[in-house]
Amino acid sequence: MNRPRACAAIIKDDKVLMVCHQTSSRTYWTLPGGGVNAGETLEHAAVREVKEETGLDVEVIDLLFVEEYQYGKSYCYLAKLISDAEPTLGYDPEEHELFEFDKMLQAVEWHSIKDKKDDVQVSKVISTLKL
Repeated sequence: MNRPRACAAIIKDDKVLMVCHQTSSRTYWTLPGGGVNAGETLEHAAVREVKEETGLDVEVIDLLFVEEYQYGKSYCYLAKLISDAEPTLGYDPEEHELFEFDKMLQAVEWHSIKDKKDDVQVSKVISTLKL
C-alpha cells in the first residue's frame, strides 16, 4: 500500500512542537503529521494533521525534505503558527472509538531543538534550516 504522508516542523523560541506516539512495541516523539487523504494536497494534509493532533492552526511556509517511510514518501514542511494559542492533545480520526490508553497519540509538547538534535526528523530540520 502506497500512501504519502505529510508532517510539519513548527519552531517557536528555539523549540520544536512534537507529539508522542505509543504503539504496542514502542513510545516515541515525532513531528505532527500523517497520511494524505485522497484528493488532498500535501500542504493541506500537513495543516490538517497539525490541527487534528495539536489543535493549532498553521500555515505552510516551505518544503524542508522528503524521506522514504514504510508506505511510500513522507514530506516535511516548515510551518508557522497563525495564532498564539497553546497546543492541546488532539486525536486521530481513525481511532475515535478507542479508549484513551489504546490510542497512539499520547501527548503534545514543545521540546528544545537542542535536546532533540539526535531525533531523525529534527536533525533533518536543523540541517535544512542551518540552525
